[in-house]
Amino acid sequence: MKMSEWLRLLLLCVYLAPGRSLTCIWCSGSPYNCQESTQLCTLNQTSCMSQAFTIVEAGQGGQPDSVSEWTYKGCSQGLVCNESVYLDLGFRKSYISSQCCITDMCNKGTYYARVPVSGLWCQACEGNNVSCAANLTSLRCAGVQDRCMTIQTLYVNGSSSNVVYKGCGTGNLCGRRLEYNTGSPRVYSQVSCCGSNNCNQGVRPVTVDESPNGIQCYACNETGKGECRTPITSTVACTGNMTSCLDVVGFPRGNTLMRGCVSGDVCWGLSASLSLQASQKLYCCQGNLCNTGVVSSYFKSGSSTVHRSLMGGALLGLIGGLRTLL
Repeated sequence: MKMSEWLRLLLLCVYLAPGRSLTCIWCSGSPYNCQESTQLCTLNQTSCMSQAFTIVEAGQGGQPDSVSEWTYKGCSQGLVCNESVYLDLGFRKSYISSQCCITDMCNKGTYYARVPVSGLWCQACEGNNVSCAANLTSLRCAGVQDRCMTIQTLYVNGSSSNVVYKGCGTGNLCGRRLEYNTGSPRVYSQVSCCGSNNCNQGVRPVTVDESPNGIQCYACNETGKGECRTPITSTVACTGNMTSCLDVVGFPRGNTLMRGCVSGDVCWGLSASLSLQASQKLYCCQGNLCNTGVVSSYFKSGSSTVHRSLMGGALLGLIGGLRTLL
């Protein structure tokens, strides 16, 4: 028996003494919005597992590939541990990864499927629509960067300006629309992807829907002058995809730094679009003027905190079959 196997056996004896069960993190959902809770394992469930699925459906008629992701965490008998599986059917690629550990709550944190990359090259630039059409360099992707990506952002505040980034990225960002309005300016970002060498050369116009959707949110940008101090009376009328209200809260003081309307993709946790720091937390709710700054209200029963799923029918079937092996 290898030394690593002896060590695992020893740890099992310590942590699984008579009458003691393992406690694991449990969740089922998208990797970036998997609401974690705890699960008490049965005595034969000797591991905490994180299992992730990435399904890439080939685009049709020139459309980009669609990417769906799912994560499952919980107790496991250890029958499927520390494995990666890749299945290519031509029209669909499936990536499944699992990771196990044997101490309480050890499967905490975001977990993605490992997607192999075979030296993809992408066009890279940082600028605007004009400069990124003329000043492109070729960049070799690394790690799990499996897509060539173009991120375009349009700022609207009386006049309009745009920022464009091109380079390598991961499939979980593809197709996202990151939009927000905190009073001034209104920001519209979209992420487009493709999967062949140097395929991200063009720049498509950012589509903007500014038709009112009936939602109103409190709005502010804190500059140190108390703009976001509660109570606040400044509001904005939400438009298009911006169907949620936002609170950005600074910790540890708990003061509100930003309020406004946002699209659902921002609420999924893609807060890089707002240039948030690690000490700042983002909360979303649905309903007129729900972003009052009372953070505890987002966790009450019946709260309208945004939860959205990317899981398609094919992914559901795949997960159902694999869970029998846990």
